[in-house]
Amino acid sequence: MRDIQFRGTRSPVRGGYLQTVPTAPVNRQTFERGFTVEAFFKLPADWDSAQSRWSALLSRWGMSAEAGRSGPGTDAEEPVVTLSVSDGPALQWCVYPLNQTGASTCWGHQLPLDRWWHVAVVNDGKLSRMYVEGCEVVRNPATPAVGLTTLGRPWMLGGYSYAGVLDKVFHGYIGDVRIVKRALRAGEFMTA
Repeated sequence: MRDIQFRGTRSPVRGGYLQTVPTAPVNRQTFERGFTVEAFFKLPADWDSAQSRWSALLSRWGMSAEAGRSGPGTDAEEPVVTLSVSDGPALQWCVYPLNQTGASTCWGHQLPLDRWWHVAVVNDGKLSRMYVEGCEVVRNPATPAVGLTTLGRPWMLGGYSYAGVLDKVFHGYIGDVRIVKRALRAGEFMTA
């Protein structure tokens, strides 16, 4: 596994991130028949909630309001797709599916620092499920979530936008990342 160290802060916003080129085919993908998003990551011992909470391992440019999404639990200025680390720190998959006007979220558990983790979010075309270390987490939604909303803009690795501007940069390490256009079984994850 190869990894990249990100040294982001939120106040002020500093640090580098990667993004797909504007013409990358994945920018336009809606994954309505299912998907799997996987990543290895590590939050270092100096991870600080005040500077690093709600930063993203992976996210997609474009605000939910621009995509016509509104409703309960919706923040008009948040990105249409994000795999973020909360203040816990815990993982959150927050997306705007094609079949809903509001957000759909999966939540992980609090993560100890200074160790490598594997996360996978699997959608079978109907429901999304988060797995940490190959085990399904208990805070997955029962609401159908079909595909991912896109505005055709790039994906970011280590960056998170809010209100259409870079808002946070990840602090930690991100290893291999994979996006697949189908639901994988746990035995097919990169950890297998």
